[in-house]
Parts: sequence; C-alpha cells; structure tokens
Amino acid sequence: MPKETQARHWLLSDTAILIYVALARFVIHLLTNGGYGIARDELYYIACGNHLDWGYVDHPPLTPFLARLVASIAGTSLAALRFLPAVVAAATTFVAGRIARELGGKLFAQVLTALAVTVGYSSLLFGTVLTTNVFDQFFWAVALYLFVVILIRGDARHWLWLGVVLGLGLMNKHSVVFLGGALLAGLVFSDERKRLATRWPWYAAGMALLIFLPNIVWEVQHGWPTLEFLRRAEINRMPRVSPWGFFVGQVFSLHVLLVPVWLIGLWRSLAGNEEQKLRPIGLAYLGLFIYFLLSRAKAYYLIPFYPPLLALGWIAIERWMAARKLRWAPATAAAVLLAGGIVTAPLALPMLPPATLIRYAPFIDRSLRSGSTGETKMPGAFQDMFGWEEMVAAVAEVYHALPPEERAVASISGNNYGQAAAIDFFGPEYGLPKAISTHNSYWYWGPRDYTGEVFITVGVRPEALQRGFESVELAAVIEHPYVVWYETNQPVYIWRNMLMPLRDTWPRMKLLY
Repeated sequence: MPKETQARHWLLSDTAILIYVALARFVIHLLTNGGYGIARDELYYIACGNHLDWGYVDHPPLTPFLARLVASIAGTSLAALRFLPAVVAAATTFVAGRIARELGGKLFAQVLTALAVTVGYSSLLFGTVLTTNVFDQFFWAVALYLFVVILIRGDARHWLWLGVVLGLGLMNKHSVVFLGGALLAGLVFSDERKRLATRWPWYAAGMALLIFLPNIVWEVQHGWPTLEFLRRAEINRMPRVSPWGFFVGQVFSLHVLLVPVWLIGLWRSLAGNEEQKLRPIGLAYLGLFIYFLLSRAKAYYLIPFYPPLLALGWIAIERWMAARKLRWAPATAAAVLLAGGIVTAPLALPMLPPATLIRYAPFIDRSLRSGSTGETKMPGAFQDMFGWEEMVAAVAEVYHALPPEERAVASISGNNYGQAAAIDFFGPEYGLPKAISTHNSYWYWGPRDYTGEVFITVGVRPEALQRGFESVELAAVIEHPYVVWYETNQPVYIWRNMLMPLRDTWPRMKLLY
C-alpha cells in the first residue's frame, strides 16, 4: 500500500477520530477557560507550590508541584495555569474512547464514550481549573483502561503499569486508594479472583506503595494530619446526603441523558454472559457507590469510575442499532448528546457573562432558584472565581492607611486558605507582605516572623480573638455579588498589641476543615 494511501487510511482510523474528538475538547477549554477569574483552589495550589513538600494537610504533593512547574515555565496567567488541565482533560477523553475499543466497541461506541466523558458537568469543570480533580479523573481512566486490558487479554505485564498509575494517582489525590480497594474487592468477589494467585497483582501493589511512600513518610512525620483533617471535615461541614440525593448527584454530575447508558453498562458488567470477565468492574462500582454513600462523600467522587460503564452501555446500544440496521440512529444519538452537552456547558465552562449566567442557570438547575425574591445565585462552581483581587485591594487600603511604624510590623491573616492565598498571589502588586493563616496547610507554615503587634485579619469575627489583644478596630467590610455566601460581608479588623507572642499562641490556633 502506498504511503499516501496508508496516511489517508490512518487519518480515517478509529484512533485518529478519537484524537480529533480529544483535540476538539482541548480547543473548547482553550477558548473558554480564560473566563471569570482565578479560582480559590488554584490560588491555594500555587501557594502550596511555593512551599514544596512531600505532603500537605488536605492533599498529596503532585498538583502543587505541577502548579509550581507551570508557574516557573509559563507564569501564572489563567491561560498558563489552565493549559495543562485542558491537555489532561483531552487525554482523558481519548482514554475513555480506548476503553470502549478494548471492550469490543466499534467506532460509534468509541466516539460516543469519548463524547459522554466530555459533556458531563463535572468532567467539563475538571478540565477548566488547575486542581487535583482533572488529574484524578485521568489517573482513574488510565487505571481502569489497564484493568480492562488485564481482564480481557490476561497480559500480566500490564499489572506493573497499573501499579505505576495507581501510585501516581495517590500522589495526586488520596481517594485513589478507594479505586485500588474497589478493584481488589471486585476480583475477590468474582470468578476472576484466580488472578490474585499470581505474583503480578502484588507487584502492582508494591509499585504503587513505593511511589506513594514519600507522602506516607510525610504523614508519619507530621502526625497524620490528613486523617485529622478528614475527621474534622466530617464533623464540621460534610452535609448529610440521602441515597436519593447521592443518586441525583450522579445524574447531574455526569449528565441526565447518560443515565440509561451507564445503567445498561452496569447491568452488562454484572451479567453472567459474554461479559462475565468484566464482573469485577461492576462489583467495584457497586462497592464504591455504597461506600461513598455511607460515608456521605460528595457525588462527584464517583464520576471518574464511569468510563467503562459508559463504554459497555454504548456498545450494547451500538449492537442493538446494528441488528436493526438503524443507520440513522448513530448520528442522531451523537447529535442529541452534543445538544445536551451544549445546554449544560455554561454551568461548567466560564463562557457566559456573569449576569447572563445568573439568569440562565436556574432553567437548568432548579436548586439555583432562591425562592420568593426571584433572585438567583452564581452556580457553585464559579462562586470561587470572583472577588479575590477586590478583596486584596480592600485589604491593601487598610494596610497602607496605617502609620509607617505600624505598617512596618503589621501582619495580614486570612480566616481561610483562599483569602490567605489570594493575598499571597495578588499582594505584591498592591505592596502587601506575605499572608499567614491558621487554616489547613497555612497553619503548618507558621506565623513567619510576625509578632502580633499589629494584626490585620480578613473574615475573622471579633469574638474569636478579642481576648488576645488590647484593642480591635473594624476597618472595612468586603462585599461582592457573585462570591460564595461566606466570602461576602467579610470584616477587615485591625488588632493591636497581642497579649501573648504570636509564635507562642500559634500552636493553639490550628483550623482544619
């Protein structure tokens, strides 16, 4: 076959078409992810990247390292920070399509699986911002792909690659341990448990543990702070989610149009016919669903597991269409899915003007309707993308209004890591010193060299500190119409003459949640 013909043949191959779909997703993110502003967690990961370590209170080290790497190479503009998430999100779309191919799907099933992973609310949102979630979804997708390969081909060498992926995933987000445990349980409770009698699964576990070991050592050295964080988070802020609410969360986070698809896929993965080898996947999903439900986890925690279920669902639909020779059906299904994705995309992509989005969002998500006033609120995904620089500007006015002798010793503290990280990020432009905070990893970084003689706080209520200072002055109140409720009407206080040295008081000020 001539090279020109070979090239033309490859350009029309299943792999090439999946690449086109992934590239389309990449372009969509590039065109939209510059909207609104930098997000709370992006600010925090940048701050953590400026304190590189093998661990942090509320996440492992990989994402802060990547944030530091991106910032050192390309800067901290939105375009720079969100380029890597766009790449990883596109790669996840491609991997999802490959899962469908490995499971026996033809072009329709491969493309529709890739599209299904793309159009979901959570998936689109993950690809918009630099957080652990976009890398988490990618690592889960690759791990599930390798697990499918192992089940279908029986190639033992893929176990080692699975161990590498799980280890890297754990260095990004601890929830990957639930994926590994679920896959193990799926094998134990299925006929595929015979695979555990070989040495390869244990090599994979050893490989994952070896890669994850630096974070474990950090946890031991610091007294397991992540476990303390999770315990306090459950007590202080984890909402109780009903079984129905958790299921609705799956529907909304993935996409309502995909419910029958992944339910078909789940049924096929549990059936005792030609898909019997895939039963560990269905059992693993059910185990994770039940565990996350009982532990009151957020609905999106389970979203990265759906690619194989979606693939199996689309394969069943593909075969049903082919058996009935419905040649028009594949294009129609793709068009309906794309149309549904376009309708919900503004809730996950910063593509509409804020005022327009506030009017549009309630038509898609009724929970955004505030009731009798007829007013709406900014969708939760975007509330953390507004108000940070305005907050820093207000703090700067207070700081620069101080007498020079007070300004020389003044410290600035955020009540939460978002406020502190925003001051660290925007502060140099406004002539502000580095911030401190007692919240999460900021507490571990300490009070720097501040003494507490003059203490400017954002979001701290008077009753929290008034016994520790000689005087307190309300200097400003920060408001913003688009931010999450606990970031508006925030007081800025000036505290003077701390009664005890700040460094002595710091150990008792830890705030984890």
